[in-house]
Amino acid sequence: MRGNLGDQLAELTSRLVQIDSTNPPGDVTGVVGFIRDWLSARGFSSSIYEYVKGKPNLIAKVGDGRPILILNGHTDVVPPGDSSRWTYPPFSGRVIEGKVYGRGSTDMKGGLAVIMMVFAELGHVIEGKGSGTLVFSATADEEVGGHAGVEALVKGNVLVGDAAIVAEPTGFSRYCIAEKGLSQVRLVARGRPAHGSLPVLGDNAIMKLIKAIEAAQGIIEEVNRGVKLPQDLVEAVDNSARVYLEGALRGGLRLSEADLRGVIGSVSFNPGVIRGGSKINMVPDYAELELDMRVPPGVSPGSVIGRLREGLRGLADVEVIDTSEPNYTPTGERIVQLIHEGIARLNAEPKPIIMTGATDGRYFRLRGIPTVIYGPGELTLAHTYDEYVTINDLVNTYNVMRYTIEKYF
Repeated sequence: MRGNLGDQLAELTSRLVQIDSTNPPGDVTGVVGFIRDWLSARGFSSSIYEYVKGKPNLIAKVGDGRPILILNGHTDVVPPGDSSRWTYPPFSGRVIEGKVYGRGSTDMKGGLAVIMMVFAELGHVIEGKGSGTLVFSATADEEVGGHAGVEALVKGNVLVGDAAIVAEPTGFSRYCIAEKGLSQVRLVARGRPAHGSLPVLGDNAIMKLIKAIEAAQGIIEEVNRGVKLPQDLVEAVDNSARVYLEGALRGGLRLSEADLRGVIGSVSFNPGVIRGGSKINMVPDYAELELDMRVPPGVSPGSVIGRLREGLRGLADVEVIDTSEPNYTPTGERIVQLIHEGIARLNAEPKPIIMTGATDGRYFRLRGIPTVIYGPGELTLAHTYDEYVTINDLVNTYNVMRYTIEKYF
């Protein structure tokens, strides 16, 4: 396998990209069938767990007893958007000039290919030595929250272990040890209707909502003045700011590292959707805002919501849409140290980072499973037109992954 590893990884990634598993609707039956057949041809059996029709999860295990190490990747991808804006068709899996192009190549069928390959190469060895259990999981639904995938598998005690690697894109020299949490709320302002020519007779809900938004922003700014990150994450925030800055500069944005460090290490504030009023000549009696906030480790989503409710009393009601806890894996955990060592062995500088969005890794961490997000591809290429993963990144992450697994067992 090693002589033409790059070709094999590129071909496997290409084959996975060619199977459309867009979410929504999230039907991953085709790609799971392909993975099952691929593993079977190499002597590995697998089990299917399907909590929602069309969203099967595949799990293969080798070895016995503890420790149990999970290799995880999701099979669904986001929609390709306007196909005419792609240089190559989004599901072509075109391999050219050292890159595999297509929707999901970076997020995360390149990562799937890597963990499939390393599982196939090391599986029989681990099984023969009896040194523990290696678990491969190809899971559904990540792009819409992972509820029918990793969340259900973890809650049902189907997917449990002593450590986990989630092969989301980080680039081979970076690894993610933390994710921000989620506080999504709806601000609802209510007023009194009247004819638009006599607004003094009414109570304008839109104007109240505008005041509520300004007040909410001030509350979050006050919260952020008191944020204290865990010491383990200070370097990760700095590294992440540099990563996102590179992408921002490529996109022509004029931002600084300090701008990005500020938003990554604090509670972000993004009014995403606003609705209000029914007719131009009526004083609106209802207006609402859907507000997205991402919360760093060290801050509770519930406490943020509580501060908003208290501060907006009389202006707007605060309704919870969705929340999730911020989470991180301490740098002293063995799985983190092994990934770090594996990168350093390739003469690269290992850099821990924090993700501003959420991955399936949160379900493992919140269950107490030390988890590292590590895989081929670039964070800033996920969900973009002309998404690609480099063959060099596939090979390097494979080698780091292989080293980590061998040392772990």
